[in-house]
Amino acid sequence: MKLRIAFRGMFTLVFLWGMVYGLTMGAIALAYFYGGFTEALGMSTFILVPILITLAVIFLQFLISPWLLDLNFRWLHKMSWIDPMSLPPHLAELISEQSQLHNISIKKIGMIHDQMPTALTYGRFKKNARIVLSDGILNLLTPDEQRAVVAHELGHIANRDFVIMTLAAAVPMILYTFYLISRGFMRAGAVSGGDSKAGGYIAAAAVITMVVSFLFYIISQFLVLFLSRVREYYADRFSGKQTQNPKGLSTALVKIAYGMVQTQAQDAQTINNKEVDRRTRTRTYYRSGFTNASRSLNIFDIKAARGLIMTAYAQSQMGDIDPEMVVKAAAWDLENPWGGFLELQSTHPLAAKRLLALDDLAQEMGIKRTFPMLGTEMIKETLWDEFLVDIFLMYIAPALIFILPGLGALTFLFSTATWNWYGLAGGFGLAALIWIWRIRVRYPRLGEDLPLISIMHAVTDVSDDGFAEASPFRGKPIYLKGTIIGRGTPGYYFSEDVVLQDPSGIITLDYNPVFGFMRFFTALFRVERLIGSQVTVEGWYRRTPRPIVMIKRMFTPDGRRFSSNKDIASWILVVLLFLAGIVCAFKGLPGFF
Repeated sequence: MKLRIAFRGMFTLVFLWGMVYGLTMGAIALAYFYGGFTEALGMSTFILVPILITLAVIFLQFLISPWLLDLNFRWLHKMSWIDPMSLPPHLAELISEQSQLHNISIKKIGMIHDQMPTALTYGRFKKNARIVLSDGILNLLTPDEQRAVVAHELGHIANRDFVIMTLAAAVPMILYTFYLISRGFMRAGAVSGGDSKAGGYIAAAAVITMVVSFLFYIISQFLVLFLSRVREYYADRFSGKQTQNPKGLSTALVKIAYGMVQTQAQDAQTINNKEVDRRTRTRTYYRSGFTNASRSLNIFDIKAARGLIMTAYAQSQMGDIDPEMVVKAAAWDLENPWGGFLELQSTHPLAAKRLLALDDLAQEMGIKRTFPMLGTEMIKETLWDEFLVDIFLMYIAPALIFILPGLGALTFLFSTATWNWYGLAGGFGLAALIWIWRIRVRYPRLGEDLPLISIMHAVTDVSDDGFAEASPFRGKPIYLKGTIIGRGTPGYYFSEDVVLQDPSGIITLDYNPVFGFMRFFTALFRVERLIGSQVTVEGWYRRTPRPIVMIKRMFTPDGRRFSSNKDIASWILVVLLFLAGIVCAFKGLPGFF
């Protein structure tokens, strides 16, 4: 397992820089082929100078970013520096021991006096790395779990992740510079060359380089994210090996998810509480924004925490975690293809995959697995058919609205005008039917007898045709009761979404009106009055992978109603498509128009 992780990381880094090398040599070869030695030499200069400038900017960022993060943490989180030996003895001993083993120098520890469980590291090299911990880590976790978390951060330092990720992140910037340069060459060749043969060659070579560089740029973005996830696995493995306790990090991750979401909910209440002084509310708002912006540094991505949180929410903070609930909550990550698809855009692995990897490590070490059922089939039916349908309806169906009518007309291109109109009508009709299918999947019918359930029930449901089928596109009918505790984005007064809390957990309620401008008025004039209200909600449950509910109807005890009718807009489009088809069909009738 260790060799596989190391190979993935090294291969990804080599492949990233291989793209830069290949594109550089390809651009120079094209210049030589179309022009000659002089043009190739000029191309080398035009390419290498911007690359050197880009590398200089990245190097400067590498040098000053730790200092900037120091300032941010000190101002927004009131972070204070302490000597590592001032930590609890079990942590001080761990840092001293690992520093000697891996030639690390930890001169100071940043302490954030906040209950948000934060653990992260940043710096340049092994000798000047910083570790930052919060009071939440010390108060929420057991000593063994604290050791596991600190060991994870030490793993990032020992594995030189600062340098490796900086080298990786440089590649997308360089490739985008290639794209800008080649686009400039294309325009210059087209303008200066006019109709000349040389100008055409320059423009053609520039187009090839521009397309390839932009394609490589997109690929490199995903590869950098992949490498970041690999480094997280590597740090997890380091923690399990050095502490001889993979279970410590497994249970810590679940509790950290719990603490993150709980603290975020409390921040939302503070920001929206007019009785709290303005300075405190403002600082809480900026701190919450910085926490989200720097989540890639944290041991756990707060945006991925909401699915895992439901397994611990209803239990005491220091109590035992129910393995069965963890496994059920993790089923979506592991068994719904959307989980892996969405993970491609994340700096951290899915929580369930990290827990599974830690359990595999425990088994390698001859230690009992923390979650024995994790990785076994919990959802009895395959979800690949739903995933493929979702991909088709989400990404392809919108394009078919424009493509199908044209294809219908082209089918009878060499026939009479009457049949051309019939073909066009058929294309509109087929597009309308596909859009109806899209609506039925995205907004399934909300029956009058919807059962009231808890948020945790939706997140942990693994039954056939249950909530595990939910995706960013596919909705599942849901009926909830709870309290609105804040805006979807804490403190952001243009946030029209809200957060619902019931005894089992919290979930974001997504407001989608027919007309987009209604979001603005709702955020300014209605949301503030909802905070603190008991509500009932009917809508569609989705996973992104964090759980959300798209509101259809929401009621308060005093009779206020909140409606979100985005589905109506889709039905209006269906009507327009059918009307267009009917008009085209009548147009084809001889003598009708």
